[in-house]
Amino acid sequence: MNRPATSNYRRQQGALTVITPLLLVIVVILSVMALDGARLYMLRGEMQAQVNVAAQAAAGEAQSCGGQFVSTAVIQARALAAAKAQGFSEEDGSLQVQVGLIEDADDSDVLSFRPVNFVEESNAVLVTYTRNEPISMLLPQSVFGSLDITVNAATRKEVVATISAAGGTAGVGGDASLLGALLGRVLEQPGFSLDPTSLDSLENATVRLGDLLSNLGVDDVAEFLDLDADLLATAIGDVGGVAAPIATMLDDIAVSQGIETIKVGDIIEVVEGASVPEDSEFPVYDLVISLVLNLAEQQQAGEGGILDLPLNINDLNIPLIANINAVDLGLHVGEPPTVVTGPARQDQDGNWKTQFYAPDVTLQLSANAQILPIGLLGIVEFSLADLDIPLSVNAGGGEGALVSAECAKGAQNTVEFAVNLEREVARIVTGSLDSDGNLQPAALDADVGELQLLSGILKLGPLLHLNAEVDGSVPGVEETVVLDPRYDLYCDPVEGCSDLSHEELGDGLSGLDLGITINEATLLETGQFGGIPLGSLLNPVVDLIEDLLSDVVASLGEGLINPLLRTLGVGLGGISVNISAANQDGVQLIENIDVAD
Repeated sequence: MNRPATSNYRRQQGALTVITPLLLVIVVILSVMALDGARLYMLRGEMQAQVNVAAQAAAGEAQSCGGQFVSTAVIQARALAAAKAQGFSEEDGSLQVQVGLIEDADDSDVLSFRPVNFVEESNAVLVTYTRNEPISMLLPQSVFGSLDITVNAATRKEVVATISAAGGTAGVGGDASLLGALLGRVLEQPGFSLDPTSLDSLENATVRLGDLLSNLGVDDVAEFLDLDADLLATAIGDVGGVAAPIATMLDDIAVSQGIETIKVGDIIEVVEGASVPEDSEFPVYDLVISLVLNLAEQQQAGEGGILDLPLNINDLNIPLIANINAVDLGLHVGEPPTVVTGPARQDQDGNWKTQFYAPDVTLQLSANAQILPIGLLGIVEFSLADLDIPLSVNAGGGEGALVSAECAKGAQNTVEFAVNLEREVARIVTGSLDSDGNLQPAALDADVGELQLLSGILKLGPLLHLNAEVDGSVPGVEETVVLDPRYDLYCDPVEGCSDLSHEELGDGLSGLDLGITINEATLLETGQFGGIPLGSLLNPVVDLIEDLLSDVVASLGEGLINPLLRTLGVGLGGISVNISAANQDGVQLIENIDVAD
C-alpha cells in the first residue's frame, strides 16, 4: 500500500531542519579558517620581510665586510634594529642571529649556511624568527590550538680582492736595465734591453679574467689554474693591450726553458671557496714579474743555485770614491710571488685565507771601489785603497694577509682594506751565497796606500793590508696597515678613480744597522818617519777606511741593490703591496636556507 506523499515531504523537511544548521556552521568555520589562513600567510610574509632586512643589515658587519672591528654584539644589534624598523616586536616572538659561512658549492647548486664559532670566519648572517600564533583569531584556541611559525633568511656579503706583493707601482719605478738583465738571463738573450717607457706602460695595466678564459677556451677558474704557464704568457700578450715590446717579451717567455714545469696556479692563486667573477682583473706587471721569477727558480737548479746576471754600473758617485762597478751579480729565488684573489676572513684553523708573499730573493755581487784617488797629469797616481767588495744580500722579503674589508654601502662607493704585513729581517754582509741561497759571511782583504809614478812605471806600496767584515741588518717589523687610497668599486665617468690601493712597509736602507769589523790591519813596511813610528799612523787611516767602506756599501745598496729588489717587488727590508681589483658581487639573500651541521 503506497504511503501518502505528504508523509515523505514531512520527513524530508525534518531532515533539512537538522542538516541546514550544521551546513551553516561548517560554512562559517571554513570561512573563518580561510580568513585565518590568509591572515597567517600574510603574517608569515611580514615575518619573512623582517628577517630579510635584518639579515642584510647584519651581513654588512660580518668579518668579510665589516671593516677592522667586528663583533657578534654589533651584528646582533644591527639585525635587531633593522627588524624593528620593519615592524618586529620582541613581544611577538624571538629573533635569533647567527654568524656563519655561505660558500660556493663545488659540485652542487644548493647552498647552505654553516654556523661558525668565531666571528673572524664569517661572511654571512642567518636570522631566524619564531612566533607562536593561534590558528584562529575567532574560533576557540582551546579547540583549534596554536602553531609555531618559523622563517629564516641568510645573507652573504663579502668583497673579493686581488692582491699582490710582486711589484706594481713601486716596482715600475725601478731601473729598467736591472730588470732587463734578469730577463735577458732568464730568456737566454744576452744583452737584452727593456725600454723603460714600455715598462711604465704596465704600471696600471690589468687583464680581465673573462678575457683570459675566453682566449684560452676554458669554462671555469679551476681549469684555468691547471693550464701551463706558457699559455698564460701568450694570452696576456693577446688580450692585455700591452705595449709591443712587452708583448714580444711575453712571446719569448712562452717558449723559455723551464716554462713547461710551471702552472698558471703558480702565478695566480684563488682562495678555496672564493667567488671570482669573470670581470675580476689581474695586474699585468705583477703577472710578468711572477712568471720571470718562477722561470728563474726553475733555471737556477742547473746553475748551481745562483743565476749570474752580467751588469755594469758606473754612475754611483760618492765624494772621495770613484769607479764603483758591479762586475758580477747573482740572483737566487727562494720563493716566487703570486697574485692572490680572496676575501678578508679566516679559515677554521684561525689562519687568514688570503695570504700573499713578497719575493724571497737573495743577491750576491762583487764590486770594485777605488777610494780617494788622486792623479796629476799621469805623472803621479795615488789611491788610498782599491777594494774588491763581495756582498751578499738577503732582501728579507716578507708575507702578509688581507685581514679586513669595509665594504661599499649606500652612497659610499669605496672599499677600505687593511693588511697585516710581516717584514723579515734583511741582511747585507761581505761574503757569498751557497747553492741554496743562504748567506755565507766572509772577510774581504785589501791593500791600502799605493803610489804610482810615471803612468805606473814606478810603484810604491801598498803600505797597509786590511782584513775586514761587513754585517748589517734591517730589523723585522709586523704591522697592520690600512691601504690608502680606498679602492673605488665603480669609476666616476668624469673624475675617474684610483686604479690601485697601495702600501709600503719599510724604506730601503733607512733602518740599516751596519757594522764593520776590522779583523786585521797590518803595516807592510815598519820603521820610522821623522822619528815617528809608522805604527802610530795606523789608527787614523783605519778609521778613514772604515768610514769610506760604510759609504761604499750604503751606496751599492741605494744605487744597485734596492732598485733591482724594488723592481721585483721588494726593497731591502721592505714590502710593497697592491690591491689591483675588488669585486663586491657576492651579495646573496637566501630565504629559508638549510643550516648545515
